[in-house]
Order: sequence, then C-alpha cells, then structure tokens
Amino acid sequence: MKSAAVAFDSTRGSSSLPIAWLSRSRAGGRIAAFDYLRVFVIFLVIVHHAVMAYCTGGEAAHGGSYTNGSAPVVDTVAWPGFNLIVQWNDGFFMPLMFLLAGLFVRPSLARKGLGRYLADRALRLGVPLLIGVATVIPLAYYATYLQAGGSGGFGTFWAHMVTKGPWPSGPLWFLGALLVFDLATVLVLSRVNVRRLTAAWDRLTPGRQFLLFFALATLAYLPARVLIGGSFWLTAGPFGIQASRVGLYGFFFVAGAIVGADRVAASLDRYWLRWPVLAVLATALLVAADHRSLPDWVDGGVTMVFATAMAVGLLALAIRFGRRHTVIGDSLSANAYGIYVVHWPIVLWVQLALVPTPLGAVTKGLLATLVGFGLSWLASAVLRAVPGVSRVL
Repeated sequence: MKSAAVAFDSTRGSSSLPIAWLSRSRAGGRIAAFDYLRVFVIFLVIVHHAVMAYCTGGEAAHGGSYTNGSAPVVDTVAWPGFNLIVQWNDGFFMPLMFLLAGLFVRPSLARKGLGRYLADRALRLGVPLLIGVATVIPLAYYATYLQAGGSGGFGTFWAHMVTKGPWPSGPLWFLGALLVFDLATVLVLSRVNVRRLTAAWDRLTPGRQFLLFFALATLAYLPARVLIGGSFWLTAGPFGIQASRVGLYGFFFVAGAIVGADRVAASLDRYWLRWPVLAVLATALLVAADHRSLPDWVDGGVTMVFATAMAVGLLALAIRFGRRHTVIGDSLSANAYGIYVVHWPIVLWVQLALVPTPLGAVTKGLLATLVGFGLSWLASAVLRAVPGVSRVL
C-alpha cells in the first residue's frame, strides 16, 4: 500500500476551519461533533422503530407468523403524526449513518495499515453481526411471534427460525452492509491516489461541493429506484439490504471516506446556517410531495434532495454546536454502537408490554422511545464492562 494513497491530509486547502478546532480534533483523534451526531442519528433509529407500532394503517402479524405484519409489533392505537416521523426518518437517516461511518476511514487506515485495519473491521463488525443474528434477532421477533398468536417456547421458536426460517436480520443488516462497503472501499483506496480527488474537491466552493454531492447521490440511487422500485430487498439467509439503496448507501460511505471529517467540517463551518435552512426547505418539499402520485424518477429525485440536504444540514448543526465534550455525550458516544446492536428486542418487548395498557398512541410512542433508548444504553454499558467486549462493541 502506498502511503500517498491513504495519507490523511484532509485539512489541506481548507482555510475556513478554525485552527483551535483543528488542534482539538487532532489531539483527540476524532471530532466530537461527528460522534455526537452519530448518537443523535442512532436515537432517531430508535424513535423510528419505537413509533412504527403506532402508525395509522398498521396491521399486526397474525397466524403465528412473525413477518407478515406492517411492523413487528402493532398496537391498537395509532397517531398519524408518527407516519410523518417514519417517512421523515426513512428519507435520510441510514444514508447519513453510512456517511458518518466513512468519515474516519482514511485516518484509521493510515494509522493501522491495511492488514490491521481489515482485521479490526472484521472483528468490530463481523463478530457482533454473527452473534446478533443468532441471539438479538430471535429474541426480538419472539415478541412478534407471541403477538401473532404463537404459543411455543423460545427454544422451539429459535430452532425454527434458524433452521427453517424466515430469519430476518432486523436492524443488523446495517452491520453486514457496512462490513462489505468498508472492506471494498479500503481495498480500492489502497490503490488510488486519493489526494488527486481531494485536491479537486478543495478547488470547489461549498455550494458546488453540495451540488456535486447531490448529483452523484442521485446517479447512485435513481436508476435502481426506477428499475426495481423501492420496496424490494436482496436477502441471503439472515442478511439483507434494500436493493434500490445499495448504490446510495455505498456512495454515502465512499464519499465520507474520500472527503474525510476535517474537510467536511471546513466546508460546512464558515457559513453554517445556510445548510440547516436548506434542510428545512427540503423537508417542506418532502411533505408537499407526500401522498401525491408522482413518477418514480420524480419521487426518487425528491428523496435525494431531502437526503443530501438533511445530511449537510445536520452535519453543519453538529459542527456548530457539538464542539465541546461532555460526560454524558462521551458516554453515549462510547455506547452508541452497542445501543444500536441491542436496541431491537428491547424496543419490541417494551411495545408488546404496552399493548394491553389504556394509554394513548402518543404516550406509548414516547414511552417506547425513551424506555427503549434508556435500557439500550444501560445494556450496552453493562456489556461493555465485561472484559474484552469493548473491543467489539
């Protein structure tokens, strides 16, 4: 591997980034704002999964199945506002997760070297994925099975899931996709002169950088969306990914890996307010397009305007307001990955416990979110206290 191909030179040509910030970010190895944004996005993931049980038009799994419902657990009470939250989240939060995951790829690769980096990724992503699909996922869908009228014990249910299926991956599909994107990207980056790409990026104004980002994201997503639609999933056993978004997720990850954290901070910091304003306007566009019969290419284009605008808007807000480390923020940041891995069964079992209660949909949605997030944070902290677990979680 040529060091010139992966050298972390992400501040070159980016004069708008404050010198004090650069010192802090390099001293700590990471920019706290991006770690805190990752926590926020994972919180949105839990919000998304927690309120799906209370969306209007939901249909619970039935007949002892655990995959034929509109959501794993569906309550009898609903609130239409949750439909909007789910739609808003779905338009941007997973692409942004891949972008954030890519931001520190090159500095980590330069620090560890290719062999150690690949081994670390296999350990950090592969081990939780394999353990999770065998434990976390069956435990989660057992709650669905019980609501659907199933009566067998967990051991019987587990054996049926892993031997006969269906064996869904739940939210852990993200780990599998990230592992593939990560390994493929670093193998390519080790053979590419990334500095030529970043030098070209540095010559663009922030506005033109965004237009390029939007254009390439659209190119990565729209053809697949038009050809195969938005609902088809590619699956192999317990592993899967939404087919139309493979290119989109891959592009966001590669874009983060090539541009890097410091360059993103430099591009968005100086005139930071324009980017959240753009995100608000894109949200208005998304809401205006809701429930309209639009051609796939138009609907997909609206999605890309929204996804890219929300990404830069939230990044700019994080850069502006997330510069200082806090005790709670650092704890959440350290446990963010663990929270993501373990939250699925916790949220589903909280939803199932709330089904017989006489509470309204909004109250249940808030409880499922807050209790689900809090217990996931606690579970992650407890697991990470076990010797050796923090190396993979």
